[in-house]
Amino acid sequence: MLALAIRYLQGVAVGSHGEHGRVEWPPHPARVFMAMVAAHYQTGAKPEERAALLWLEKLPEPPEIFAPEAELCRIVTQYVPVNDKAGPSKAFMHSLPLTRDRQPRTFARASLASETVVLHWPKAEPAPAVRAGLEALCGRVTRIGHSTSLVQMWLGDALPDGLQLWRPDGERASQMLRVPREGTLAELERSFNGKAVAQYVEMLLAVEEAPTPKARTAAKKKLAEMFPQGEPLRHRPRISTYAGYARVGQETAAPQGKGSAFSPHLVVFALERRDGPYRCLDLACTLALIDRWREALAKHAAELALTPEAVSLLSGHAPDKSPLQTAHVAFLPLAFVGHPHADGRLPGIALALPASVKPEIRAEVLRISAQICAPKNGLVLGRLGAWGVQPLLMARPLETLRPATWTAHPDGATHWSTVTPIVFDQHPKAKAKAEYLDEVAEMLREGCERIGLPRPREVVVTPVSAHLGVPPSHAFPRLQRKDGSERRHTHAILVFDEPVVGPVMIGAGRYRGYGFCRPMEGGLHC
Repeated sequence: MLALAIRYLQGVAVGSHGEHGRVEWPPHPARVFMAMVAAHYQTGAKPEERAALLWLEKLPEPPEIFAPEAELCRIVTQYVPVNDKAGPSKAFMHSLPLTRDRQPRTFARASLASETVVLHWPKAEPAPAVRAGLEALCGRVTRIGHSTSLVQMWLGDALPDGLQLWRPDGERASQMLRVPREGTLAELERSFNGKAVAQYVEMLLAVEEAPTPKARTAAKKKLAEMFPQGEPLRHRPRISTYAGYARVGQETAAPQGKGSAFSPHLVVFALERRDGPYRCLDLACTLALIDRWREALAKHAAELALTPEAVSLLSGHAPDKSPLQTAHVAFLPLAFVGHPHADGRLPGIALALPASVKPEIRAEVLRISAQICAPKNGLVLGRLGAWGVQPLLMARPLETLRPATWTAHPDGATHWSTVTPIVFDQHPKAKAKAEYLDEVAEMLREGCERIGLPRPREVVVTPVSAHLGVPPSHAFPRLQRKDGSERRHTHAILVFDEPVVGPVMIGAGRYRGYGFCRPMEGGLHC
């Protein structure tokens, strides 16, 4: 086996990927690899160390990650001197006469429950020369992430106890982590552009140190010929290879209750306000938010040329544009409900994939969903403002953003109530109120069977939800048919004879965030 052990010397991890205010946790294997590459070039670039890096990037499987739980620290804006702008400082400081402007910067920090992280390859067996090269590199790594994220690194010989295990799992993946692959070292070298930058600096020194005006003119001419565009570019390192990871524990255990056609391993994203008049979105915004999210994913899917199967899963249509007759990706609102202080706001959203989807297709869907998380992307919702969509990187998210809160995985639940109203599959024909309610209840029972669940023993049709913080059904915008007419919808309570595992979403709007249910703690309350 191979184990790379990392000790965070201050008990704090500092580093972000995507948004500066969001901590990257657990550390991506690619970030650790980049730290080793940096140590390699900063300490002489020995051939045996380079050979070890090439061996490491060619490993066929990404590593398991043993990491402690982390709590996000308060984000503080700090004013620091910038490196690329010389000149007198605009702010006068008596104690530190800095000659560079200071700009606001935020540094995402997380306090760790323990100091040690281990990247583990169970099947890797490095040769003695490779192991020696890796050991030498580990001894030279001083930071992972920001320069203040100081670490000690070594080759481990045992796996730690008491740490959360993140395992590569394409079927149950809840988030995507960057990983190295064959060719990563060469790509980092091209991005750094070290040889060209070093040559440019040498030629600048030759101009400055020229002994005569004639020699200085000649040196300037040679510099202009070699670098007509000025200083060569040095790009920030970017690794775009991802692997799906799942936390090992209750959420990856085998379900005990009967499940639906959808996987209980939701892919959860946090919503972050970027611009606009509202501090948060609420359940009444579900339709506008989900429709814009679907459009954005479809756009990026076309740009990245996904396989037809992955495109169909996202769009809900076959290659011939006909609607799919099987389960596809459902888009879900994760609202703060079911609490005495609940107000129905939306801290996050989620994707529910069919349980039968192949791991490689799930990986494609996760890869395209990661495109929306880029800082330049996000969702623009008109008068509702602009919102960022970020994967959950913290080990202990809000209760609302935990998949088990919505799926009751693995034990299941017998009592469920809607958080968004169920849209009728067809218009009820009954005129009398009692017959009308019976017809709607039967429609909802058939909706449960349609997604692979048993028929509920009892269906309570109601204009209000059993969960605190959920608006009444009439407060939600109605879905429209193709002819422009509006579909009816209602809240409901579903009671099953046996525990079932979610996600439970039924009705004509189940793929667009409507008809989404949450388990009721303790069953019905009279």
